[in-house]
Amino acid sequence: MDSPPKWFRIGQLEKLSGVNRRTIHFYLKEGLLPTPMKTGKTMAYYDETHLARLKAIALAKEEGLPLFAIREKLAALDEEKARPAAPAKGEASRKALPKSAQGSRTRELVLDLGCRLFRQKGFKNTKVSDITKRLQVGKGTFYFYFTDKKELFLECVPRIFAEIFSGGWEKIARESDPAARLRIRGQLVWPVIGEFCSILSLAKEAMEDPDPKLRKLGEDIYASIWGPVVSDIKRGIAAGIFRQVDPKVHASIIIGAIEGLQHLLSHHNEVPAEAYDDAIFNLFVSGILEPGRKA
Repeated sequence: MDSPPKWFRIGQLEKLSGVNRRTIHFYLKEGLLPTPMKTGKTMAYYDETHLARLKAIALAKEEGLPLFAIREKLAALDEEKARPAAPAKGEASRKALPKSAQGSRTRELVLDLGCRLFRQKGFKNTKVSDITKRLQVGKGTFYFYFTDKKELFLECVPRIFAEIFSGGWEKIARESDPAARLRIRGQLVWPVIGEFCSILSLAKEAMEDPDPKLRKLGEDIYASIWGPVVSDIKRGIAAGIFRQVDPKVHASIIIGAIEGLQHLLSHHNEVPAEAYDDAIFNLFVSGILEPGRKA
């Protein structure tokens, strides 16, 4: 017989997980944690699922994963747990799948192909018809799952980021020096700076969209880019490596400078690969290093 679940109040969960309640509430708001059991307006109880989830999030943050990647990782874990045992050979076929499962599969196929085409052709040059023709489905099928190409792109962004930066997160996670972490982030962006800036541009466009779903998705994408930079700057300040500056302002400056470099690249192909280090990293980091420190 299964043992009954163990319940915790928010204070106990804080102590057991090492995560403060403000952060726990943020994770709840972002959908990274399941809704607790409520017995009143201010009375909520958490269980070991919440504790395990918080530990998984903490581990992912230590690995240097941004918020969108953590969300993808947790979703993959949930999917793995929910996946039923594989049927015997010949026992099931696609026709035997429930309609909801077939619909989910079609949506995943659209997402997978969308990611490949956006990476190969870019956002502007990828058409909805490119996707529907290759998958041999009607446009009505596409629009059943996605409002338009922009919504598809925004949902593809976390996957694209996971693909182009998968090896880099491990490198960042192994590096403890905040200045070195910022350098690595820039070096990872440089080879894919066009895609990176396209994603930034669309995220900002989505943040101005009247559709609250798209606005939220745009905000999440931008935060997943901007947040880790803010975190590295805060770490540098706490370690006495950087001067007391506003991390949010300086993270925005770094991202804006990268966008400026991409604009330069689009008009001057001879810009060298060292441009990020010379024009952004050394200029920016040297400007906030404590006296006597070297980048």
